[in-house]
Amino acid sequence: MPSPPLIDELEPGSVAHSLLTGADGCNRTVGRAFDEQYVMKTGAIFCGLVFVFVTGCSTDAGSSQAGHPPAASPSPTAVNPAALSCRLPVTSPTSDGQAPGGWVTFPAGDFARDPASLPGRLQTDVPSYDRAISGWVPVSLEKVAPDGSAYVVHNDPIVKTNGFYMVDARTGARRLITAADGPPQAPGSWAVVDYASAGIYLWSVGMLTVPGLWLLDPQTGNVRLVNGSHFWSVVAGGAAWAIDQPGGAEAGTYNALYRLDLASGQVSIWYQTKGNVRLLSATPDGEVLITEGDGYGVPEVVRGPKQISALGILPGHPSVTGAYNTNPGTWLSLQGGGLALYIKGIEATVVSNSPDIFNVAGGCW
Repeated sequence: MPSPPLIDELEPGSVAHSLLTGADGCNRTVGRAFDEQYVMKTGAIFCGLVFVFVTGCSTDAGSSQAGHPPAASPSPTAVNPAALSCRLPVTSPTSDGQAPGGWVTFPAGDFARDPASLPGRLQTDVPSYDRAISGWVPVSLEKVAPDGSAYVVHNDPIVKTNGFYMVDARTGARRLITAADGPPQAPGSWAVVDYASAGIYLWSVGMLTVPGLWLLDPQTGNVRLVNGSHFWSVVAGGAAWAIDQPGGAEAGTYNALYRLDLASGQVSIWYQTKGNVRLLSATPDGEVLITEGDGYGVPEVVRGPKQISALGILPGHPSVTGAYNTNPGTWLSLQGGGLALYIKGIEATVVSNSPDIFNVAGGCW
């Protein structure tokens, strides 16, 4: 298993370095207990806030195996919420013509709506913040080009067909990339998984679907099938991810988590179980976050084949409704409102108790 990041390996002054340390630069650890459902590894949290007992400024913490065996994982340090000094764009449920987007400002963690997120809003999407143009665009983050220069619109009344349109992020000028909107077996079912440097990854969703991952070339409009074995709903870090039952599974039904290496085309099984699995997100470091069972639940981290453990979120171990990979790690929207932040090697920590977050709409800068 990979080791957690060392303080002296991180750039001083960076967000990650600050989150691992306090104002005095020491690494903070603390032991803690978990509930009866999981035997969690010993965690860590910032000095001065005691959950079970404080060990002070130290670089060592004990650990115990957690979750499903073999659940070997490094003892994490903790996010230091007080070290967060940035603004995170998010969207939140609206009423009466409110602006859908706004900002959670750290370290306080308070949310305020931004009227600039309202103009040009689409009926079928939510906005995100495009740092390249220092402004909001009317589509969610996965539909924005990696350099922020353009975004893709699909299946919205603003366009004349169900095809895919490329829109210039600065001018709003748009052009049709392709009129195709699904594979022959399931017309109208394509949805965007991720706009990556290789192109726009698509999967098939809706009433009539087929398994597969497709890649749309934003310049030529050509679409090719990358792999047709499973419903690949997540793309990150050179891999795609799928579960056997993306629409939900009854108790006792076989289910599995699959990884597709986008370079080699190799498919491997990372986790097998029975019952419902919800695929939250892949992390920037190659891990995968899932929940098991009905409804929302405590997330689990899959670090490799047969390597899974529960991810405790301090304080209170809230359930997670969504996960988003943006600077400086993976943001977790929480049931009942609020946000937690997870970084590999750092315990997930609640950093905001603001009202319901519908979508994380960009990185925290």
